[in-house]
Amino acid sequence: MIMSNASYSQYHECRIGGDIIGNLTRGCVIDRLSRMRRQERTAYRRDRSDADDGGLGVSRSSPAFPRGGPAGAGGVGGAGVGGAGAVGGGANDESASSPLNSSWREKICHWSFNVIDHFDLSREVVAVSMSLFDRYLATRDDRCDGSTALLASLTTLHIAIKVHEVRKIKLTTLANLSRGQFGPKHIEEMEWTVLNSLDWHVHPPTSMSFLSHLLLLLPPQVSDSSKEDIYALSRYITELSVCDSSFVEIDPSAVAFSA
Repeated sequence: MIMSNASYSQYHECRIGGDIIGNLTRGCVIDRLSRMRRQERTAYRRDRSDADDGGLGVSRSSPAFPRGGPAGAGGVGGAGVGGAGAVGGGANDESASSPLNSSWREKICHWSFNVIDHFDLSREVVAVSMSLFDRYLATRDDRCDGSTALLASLTTLHIAIKVHEVRKIKLTTLANLSRGQFGPKHIEEMEWTVLNSLDWHVHPPTSMSFLSHLLLLLPPQVSDSSKEDIYALSRYITELSVCDSSFVEIDPSAVAFSA
């Protein structure tokens, strides 16, 4: 997954607040990192307490995703529209309000990456989408039926694309990926629910955004080729962490620094 000079340069010039690299001073980068750290500790914490979350009523120690056990019938994946895969499967009565299985979350994440890759969008969109998804489920104590989980994943991906991408995916196209289980109206209604549950906090600092800023602090003695290698490997590691539920409670800045 090694990136070319053009990819490295384009990513940094387009993703860091629209600024050109040469115009960012070291102090500016450090200030941005400080602000992003403050955001992840306050508005974008997954386990915010009642005092911090504007009345959402989320416990500070939200339960982690369970390592095993069913969370509804059906599954995520399979052949889908345009080769991007499809979200499918429903929930039975026995699975209503069950904790979300970690394997389901992983399948949802991989499906999201497949969709983004198919439409040639930024892979960071998936990190944003999963942040919205995880924080929304936290407002429900991580309990939901399979149908709600699938609809929420479609909706958070829709929100992430709409807010963070110039290119868009039509809502009808995204709805079609559910194999007819959900229509545009279902996604629009869930969008309103998600946005209100999250107090409209839809710009989470991701591990990838932390990573791109941290790379700017590398000493000038580090060659461009070395920076490219560091960037490619670190980005790969951060993308792996997005799909692993054990990283849900870990601050994105810690993931980026470790990568």
